[in-house]
Amino acid sequence: MTVHVTVQRALEISCARHSRRVAVRCGGRELTYQQLDERANRLANGLIGLGLQRGDRVGAMLPNCEDYIVFALACAKAVLCMVPVNYRFTGAEAGSQLQDSGARAFIHDASFEAQLGTGAWRSDMIQICRGGPHAGGSLETLMEAASPGSPSMEAVEGDAFYLGYTSGTTGKPKGAIITQRNRALAYHYWALEFGIRPDDIALHCGPFHHTAPFTFVLTQLFMGGTVVILDAFNGEAALKAISRYGVTWAFTVPFMLDRLLEARRSSESGSVDSLRMLISGASTLPTRTKRAILSEFPNASLHEFYGATEAGVITNLRPEDQREKLRSVGQPVADIRIEIRDDEGRPCGTGHTGHIWLNGPTLLEGYYGDPDKTREVKQGEWCLLGDVGWLDEEGFLYLVDRSKDVIKSGGVNVYPIEIEEVILQVEDVLECAVVGMADERWGESVQAFLVVRDPEGDVEARVRAVCARELAGYKCPKKYHFIESLPRNANGKVLKRVLRARGAELFNQA
Repeated sequence: MTVHVTVQRALEISCARHSRRVAVRCGGRELTYQQLDERANRLANGLIGLGLQRGDRVGAMLPNCEDYIVFALACAKAVLCMVPVNYRFTGAEAGSQLQDSGARAFIHDASFEAQLGTGAWRSDMIQICRGGPHAGGSLETLMEAASPGSPSMEAVEGDAFYLGYTSGTTGKPKGAIITQRNRALAYHYWALEFGIRPDDIALHCGPFHHTAPFTFVLTQLFMGGTVVILDAFNGEAALKAISRYGVTWAFTVPFMLDRLLEARRSSESGSVDSLRMLISGASTLPTRTKRAILSEFPNASLHEFYGATEAGVITNLRPEDQREKLRSVGQPVADIRIEIRDDEGRPCGTGHTGHIWLNGPTLLEGYYGDPDKTREVKQGEWCLLGDVGWLDEEGFLYLVDRSKDVIKSGGVNVYPIEIEEVILQVEDVLECAVVGMADERWGESVQAFLVVRDPEGDVEARVRAVCARELAGYKCPKKYHFIESLPRNANGKVLKRVLRARGAELFNQA
């Protein structure tokens, strides 16, 4: 009998082993592992009963809640591929992702009905609403009518577990295919790398539709222990949860750590003595923030990792290296190998900057429906994600540029090309380029450089209106700069590094 390394098997074993323990706490509600398993079985059987078959994609636009975990386990059990959809998307944005993924069903929360409008719906897509009536049926009714017994479907290692949408360097959204084996191995590796234990209590306060926080939650459930979920991040609320529940570790992004520091200094939030570990990722942790965390949370070891949707955790700067390797993102984890290569694909020597190539079992299988892009980034067992960096003599990685022009704002990827296309809908905008500018609060803020017919007219108001209508709020530019022409190279490509320098100059003059 072949034993497959799958998410399905890993989490079913954990649910059976820890059946009486509390698995999830959220908003005053809690589920034991046994209840979590039974609820996931009901949803899995309900989805199968609707006619969904092995490998079908199922979209979900849900707030942070226990049912997001139920949904993930249900997909693993029914061997369906989950498609997390950003809960800040407009209907058009959600519809585009669902269309690209070929999702056969879409589960959404009733609170998003007005936001979605009709832009996300397809006539051939099964619609399921959580927390309210809907023409396609309700999640609650579906689960109540389904069997609590385990489905008979058995996952194999190559089955797709989810599509993680990422833009890479082009700005065109792509669904990275993450398999059951890929993520099951990640749970093992991450638990070992970060020392996640069966008696831990993890705080989850980032959006579930992002890869890292979601996978960290499943890693804790794979190991046993409890996950405390906040429906939205707030520094004071996070500190209170740490004190109330005895939280032992949390995954954060740098702006969350800044908010934790602010709350820690401005209020009596209770004891944080239980907190033994903080993990930071998604964007580079500023030195100022790092030093403050090491000072304000002396009992908590600090990890800073470099990762990607396509690869999971790639490197980790461990606690013992934080002060000696301040600007590094650490050494490769587990079975990950890194090579730095030049533009011709030749290996670079120690200390030389080049393209970061990766090799390891947690890398994506490819991009869904895009074989050309898959061939572009994958060469045999090696993968190129578009990031640039260098390695020191001890194998520590230093990032020079993250995915070229992708903007990192509050730990979230913002893709300039998508914003530029929206802005160019305004008739009087002749040219447009969107860049990320350094921002103390968010890491980077979105700013747009425009070439327009009449800078004195109402074009800025019209641009702001179209962005507000068609883009999630975090994608809308915070500032607009009007210039005579965009700087370009000999091939006509816009030189965004020049624009970033110009934006910094304007800021210093203000």
